[in-house]
Amino acid sequence: MTRFFYILLFMLALGACKKEEGSLFTNPAGSDTGIDFVNNIGKNDKLNILDYLYFYNGGGVAIGDLNNDGLPEIFFSGNQVKNKLYLNKGGLKFEDISESAGITGNSTWNSGAGMGDVNGDGLLDIYVCAVVGLNGFNGFNELYINNGDLTFTESAADYGLDFESYSSTAAFLDYDRDGDLDIYLLNHAVHTQESFGKAELRNKRTYETGDKLLRNDGGVFTDVSEEAGIFGGINGYGLSVAVSDFNQDGFPDIYVCNDFHEDDYYYLNNGDGTFAERLKQYFGHTTRFSMGSDVADINHDGWPEIITLDMLPEDEAVLKASDGDESLQVLKMRVEQYGYHYQFTRNMLQVNQPGYKFVETGLLSGIAATDWSWSALLEDFDQDGNQDLFISNGIPKRPNNLDFIKFVSSEEIKKKINNTRLVDQEALEMMPHGKVHNYIFKGDGGIGFTDMSGDWIKNDSLISGATALGDLDNDGDLDLVVSNINEPAALYINKTNEKANYLKLKFELPTANTFGLGTKVFSYSDGQVQYKELFTVRGLQSSSEPIIHFGYGKATEIDSLRVIWPDQTTQLIKKVPVNQVLTLKPEGNSRLSPSFMEPPRSPLFSRVPGNLGVDFRHVENNYNDFNVIKLIPYQVTDRGPALAVGDLNGDGKDDIFFGGSRKIRSQVYLQDENDFKIHDYPAIRKDSIYEDVTALIEDLNGDGFNDLLVGTGGADFYQNPFTLLDNYYQGTDDGFEKSKLPDYFENASVIAPNDIDGDGDLALFVAAYVVSNDFGKIPGCYLLTNNGDSFELAENKELVKLGMVTDATWTDFDGDGTDDLVVVGEWMQPRFFRNNKGSLEETPMTSDKLKGLWRAVIPFDIDEDGDTDLLLGNWGANTKFRASADYPMKMYHLDFDNNGRNETIISIEKDGVYYPLANLDELTSQMNVLRKKFPDYASFAGKELDEVFDKKLLDSAQLFEVHELRSGYLKNEKGTFDFQPFGWQLQVSPINSFVSFDFDSDQKQEILAVGNYFGVKPFHGRFDGFSGALIHNKDSIQPGHEVGLDLSGKSARHLKVINVRGKPYLLVAFNNEDAEVYELDKYME
Repeated sequence: MTRFFYILLFMLALGACKKEEGSLFTNPAGSDTGIDFVNNIGKNDKLNILDYLYFYNGGGVAIGDLNNDGLPEIFFSGNQVKNKLYLNKGGLKFEDISESAGITGNSTWNSGAGMGDVNGDGLLDIYVCAVVGLNGFNGFNELYINNGDLTFTESAADYGLDFESYSSTAAFLDYDRDGDLDIYLLNHAVHTQESFGKAELRNKRTYETGDKLLRNDGGVFTDVSEEAGIFGGINGYGLSVAVSDFNQDGFPDIYVCNDFHEDDYYYLNNGDGTFAERLKQYFGHTTRFSMGSDVADINHDGWPEIITLDMLPEDEAVLKASDGDESLQVLKMRVEQYGYHYQFTRNMLQVNQPGYKFVETGLLSGIAATDWSWSALLEDFDQDGNQDLFISNGIPKRPNNLDFIKFVSSEEIKKKINNTRLVDQEALEMMPHGKVHNYIFKGDGGIGFTDMSGDWIKNDSLISGATALGDLDNDGDLDLVVSNINEPAALYINKTNEKANYLKLKFELPTANTFGLGTKVFSYSDGQVQYKELFTVRGLQSSSEPIIHFGYGKATEIDSLRVIWPDQTTQLIKKVPVNQVLTLKPEGNSRLSPSFMEPPRSPLFSRVPGNLGVDFRHVENNYNDFNVIKLIPYQVTDRGPALAVGDLNGDGKDDIFFGGSRKIRSQVYLQDENDFKIHDYPAIRKDSIYEDVTALIEDLNGDGFNDLLVGTGGADFYQNPFTLLDNYYQGTDDGFEKSKLPDYFENASVIAPNDIDGDGDLALFVAAYVVSNDFGKIPGCYLLTNNGDSFELAENKELVKLGMVTDATWTDFDGDGTDDLVVVGEWMQPRFFRNNKGSLEETPMTSDKLKGLWRAVIPFDIDEDGDTDLLLGNWGANTKFRASADYPMKMYHLDFDNNGRNETIISIEKDGVYYPLANLDELTSQMNVLRKKFPDYASFAGKELDEVFDKKLLDSAQLFEVHELRSGYLKNEKGTFDFQPFGWQLQVSPINSFVSFDFDSDQKQEILAVGNYFGVKPFHGRFDGFSGALIHNKDSIQPGHEVGLDLSGKSARHLKVINVRGKPYLLVAFNNEDAEVYELDKYME
């Protein structure tokens, strides 16, 4: 018994020890290290988060070697406590020298902290930001000049840096490349009546809230913000700033994260002392409540990516109890009327596409939801050569809790809050705590990350904020320092040690920029490039040790280092042993070639000036599906425009038909000797009430004149109105005459012609997508046989209720010499129909777990093995939808509330449990009966699907599933087809259309894929990042922007190759945008 007792105690102790540290980082106690800083923030009836919205943003952290002994010191700025400075004595032992150093501070409320050599004497100085002029906060930003003996002299006034404003942090950079350090001072606004309004507010400078660019003029800093093009408005809620040469032109650029409604700022350095703000030009969308940020090259292409943080919870209970994205109506108003950009509530990873726009991949990368996230740091923590990610988290009280918002939004409570403080305590108590563990992710060397929280680091319950990097114990790997609220600061000591190799670089410049901020290093090892750039202000309100660190795994020698100094000279160092600290100085430099970092380009397409006269702009009608069918997962009335190309006037030239949306006319463009001109056909003009979704130009009746068949829909026509009948216009020698088709009332999605029975005329497969006002109800599909002058519906039970069909193609998939039919759609499998002498018979050809949100299909031998594969456009993986073969996304279709109308309930899996995707407000807007079951948000938050809806009710519903969201191809395996997903570049957005052509004149067909989609609620964001892709084969796929296409930010719906004057051109039709015509640069006649 005694022996068992001791064994039990030992096991318990072992378990307890294991919990105290992660596999990669350990957290030594402050009693062991000497770090005892606690940023205590005490709320009272005179000051709390109701009075100051950034009450819980915390202080700052700065790391740097202040006495040049090789050991980095740690500085903490405090909000309601004094600043502290800890001398690194080696062996992870620190001494508090705050009082003797003279840095404790004089301001009421300090915020960010940074280290930089302000006076160019080779010693790091400390700059501390303060919030002054709010809530009785006094003081000013303080500059502590390093005296060289571990004492400091406060000298902000002498340098022109003693600002009394609402400062968040300051970044050191040499923006004008004159050899000394300038400063970007980031300030933040607070909510006032004046801070809400149109985006133009940013143009009117306000001292307290406006950011400042401060040029170092020989030791005195001059505010050059106005002349440099820096915004300084009352709506600038700046929380973090990142500095990097994003476009690799040799000058540092600036990215500013702004909270709330104000856009982030993306300042590109013009190289003449001015900046151009270009956020809308280079980013499709950004984080909404932008907080911390960082920059690093994560995918080894030598170009820096940007991560920005927000506060999307991972936990279902917190997610459903928290306010998140705004309504679609508010978003449209803010963007279209107030001039702001698209913003959504989640972490975002903006991947640099050199010379083009950034593409946002946060959801695809697996880092979008880390709750109330403050600071982000990208570094190679395990030294495997790939960038990892640390995110600090937590807030004492959640002001975005929906029950709290409802409480304080009532008119009675608002009056009490405005007139008295009696309800403050009650309101504060209603806010739940926001203690969330910090996150850490392992990078895969591409754009993907794996959550290692609870493994690499222990899962704590602290309120963490500012975070900085440094090698505190000089063992070669990077450690972390985290400032917590109302808890001791935490050290995360890296235990990689000898498990993987490293290289640390320090720099000495003979200019006033002594530590070499802005220096770039390219490392080449084992065929892999790593790129780093030295800027110290990173994360949130912090600055890290001024070093560059590389990890190399087991490699023992680096092939070469290419160092690019701030003055754009360069030197090459070859055969560098690992596991050392190199201090580099400019030696034997040469001028950097301007072509060194030219973006990769293989132009095949060029926009045609004047668009060959095609001035068509599709205008979507002002119909919002979500106002009518509130629980549909996405809109269905926005699938236009229809596009068809063919000879409409018998002159042998390609003409163009563009379909219009409801009550907006379609347009016909006829080709003449030079370009295209609009032509009016009265028979077509009369039908403007229809919504045209798909179209076909063919000689359907065999009279020698091409006819026009237009598939109509739009899903906002109900019952069986004539507007759901397709339109058939027969060509004549002087125009078109409308002819009749059989009566079938459906929302058409595709018309696929084929001589199915080999009799010389074309039969038509006509598919429908949805039933109006009843998403989930399966529409009909039809086979129309051709009788010459007319069509009739063929009997084919196989086609009656295929699903929510979006596309179809005819191809000989069984190799018998006859075209067969392949049909794809949403919430359904790809379906195969063998052509048996004119009769279509369904044949299973794929796995039974391949239901997707399929949007497009085209035959193509992508693996070049001699048989025909099938390329499939799907929704993509950069989404909040989740689906797999084991845990499919589910949709339940039923009249849940017995009101005579069906609802659709979408459910996704998390940790093996299914939850409704919709929140309480969305569910109750359609089914008010749920308000009785869930009277407040807390009662609903975290409820599983079968806790919201009775299991018997769910079992009685029609169930739809999705197993696969990725686009890819069906590989022909001689009788069956096996799905293979495309790479990540083709998963960022839905793929809507394909076209086949020999675009590069290599005597081989290529496939061009296009997409993007915006018909979703703000909860899902905006699928805008796909620039298209030119698919040569499975191993050679070029992004659209690299071949000359500019398709990001637009929803491309159809592609056609048109022949003009004997030369092919690419025509792209977009939803709600101008059509575009591209010339084929490598076309050879």
